[in-house]
Amino acid sequence: MAVTNREMFQAELTRQYLALYESDPSYQYSRKHITAFDLAEKMVEGLYKGSANKDGEGIKRTCKALKLKYTYKAIREFLTLDSVHAVV
Repeated sequence: MAVTNREMFQAELTRQYLALYESDPSYQYSRKHITAFDLAEKMVEGLYKGSANKDGEGIKRTCKALKLKYTYKAIREFLTLDSVHAVV
């Protein structure tokens, strides 16, 4: 199976949101109103289009996990690359 950069970013962001939903009180409102997957999907779309704010802890942790610079430019470049990664 293969995944794109965008799919990889969204999957990692979903994992980060799930962890934050369990441990960070500032994410309790989101937890009550949207699933971690749906929130990640909306954030990735917004980051891709340039309309989302990257300042949340989930984005910070995702960039760290994927070894990306924590800048709009680096995130957007990663999301727009057509790189495909093999997943076993």
